[in-house]
Amino acid sequence: MKHQHSSTDDQHDHAHGHQHDVVPHQHLTAANLRPPISLLAMSAWQRLALAAGVLTVLWAVVLWALQEVA
Repeated sequence: MKHQHSSTDDQHDHAHGHQHDVVPHQHLTAANLRPPISLLAMSAWQRLALAAGVLTVLWAVVLWALQEVA
């Protein structure tokens, strides 16, 4: 004798509302290991602006040090 369900929710999902977003498996590559802010990911203008900012900070430190010595 076969057992049959007579209810209308026979095809219900067994997750019961506990679905979690499953992150697909990623293999480790050079792109995955790259930090969020990378020189390689920046455009030429962004790299130029970053270099100008670094030079500005370095000059400010040098000028402050020269004033302290004087």
